[in-house]
Amino acid sequence: MVGTFKEVLVVLEYLICPWWANREVYSMKPEQYILKIILLPLLVTGVCAFHAHGGTITVPEDAHTIQEAIDKAQGDDTVLVSPGRYNESINFNGKAITLKSEKGPAVTIIDGWRMNDSVVKCINGEGPSTKIDGFTITGGTGNTELYGELETIGGGLLCLHSSPTVLNCIFVDNEVSYQGGAIYNGERSNTIIRNCKIRSNKASRGGGIYNGNGAAEIQDTEFTSNYASYGGGGIYNFGSNVRITSCEFRRNKSQYNGGAIYDYDSAGRVTKTIFNNNVAMFSGNAVYRGYRSATFIEGIGDRDFFKTVHDTVEGTGGYMVARGRAVGACCVGTGCLIVDEQSCTQAGGSWLGPDSICDDQLTSCPKPNTSDINTDGVVDMMDLVLLMTSMEKSQKPK
Repeated sequence: MVGTFKEVLVVLEYLICPWWANREVYSMKPEQYILKIILLPLLVTGVCAFHAHGGTITVPEDAHTIQEAIDKAQGDDTVLVSPGRYNESINFNGKAITLKSEKGPAVTIIDGWRMNDSVVKCINGEGPSTKIDGFTITGGTGNTELYGELETIGGGLLCLHSSPTVLNCIFVDNEVSYQGGAIYNGERSNTIIRNCKIRSNKASRGGGIYNGNGAAEIQDTEFTSNYASYGGGGIYNFGSNVRITSCEFRRNKSQYNGGAIYDYDSAGRVTKTIFNNNVAMFSGNAVYRGYRSATFIEGIGDRDFFKTVHDTVEGTGGYMVARGRAVGACCVGTGCLIVDEQSCTQAGGSWLGPDSICDDQLTSCPKPNTSDINTDGVVDMMDLVLLMTSMEKSQKPK
């Protein structure tokens, strides 16, 4: 009979609260295991319940480094980080935990200097319950395991078949040689990014973010002064369905196409988003529509999508439309985009009517004006000053 009670006790422990189970129960005296039976319900409702709701591990009090704290964390624990600069590269190792700064990104920095890796990695199937909240992430040079040392990816954050939630973070001065200067979302990673600032990051594709075969959600986020040596100064989308809501793209640059966004074989949705002074050296200062791409644009009331005539949408891969309105070709400066009449007027363009298309042979958009030297859409005194300055330089003896 005593043996039966002991066996029942072991089973109860491992079914109800396994981390508290004690295999030494078989060596206990009868009065000890009877007492344990009495205490077990209290532990189930107390200690075990507390553990189920998650505890807090503080850095550097409970753990010297952020990675040490992550390694200690279980369940839905929170790792709370005090202000400071932490020189490390961290890996969530598949844990559904919250990594949160105590005082915000301005004073809590994860710096990947000399780590020769991504600053943060989610590469073990992490989901939305894995959260990163309130850090400046900087100094990342990207991971080499996927493409090798010459094609690094994901300077600030590397996501592979993982979909973490990123909140209130600043990604700045991360640089990789290939894809995703600040963030790389690859292999069906559906990362959620909210209320972040992504600035001054560099890559060949996706100076800010590279999305590959995924459905990332990006909301209330600013992309500023990011650079791509090939395409997508702010974002490069490859085979992706990305939702961009209430964001702003300012002064992003691409050496080839897509100053702010480059789409390739992608169908995204952009809502209530501002494009301001983005530059592509060849085509699509704001958005470049590459192979089999369609970008849907939804209205933002009395705010302009395109703050300057420079922020054009170009490319032959698909259409840029305003949902629920008749759309057509809009001549803006020397470029053409597909939008509704209201959006065209707000951008300072000339709308060619519903169902018209951006095709040089079929539309009456003006050809590039060689006298418009600063390409601001008008020929004025500024163009004359630039012309005279150029002539003066050319006449100086070498």
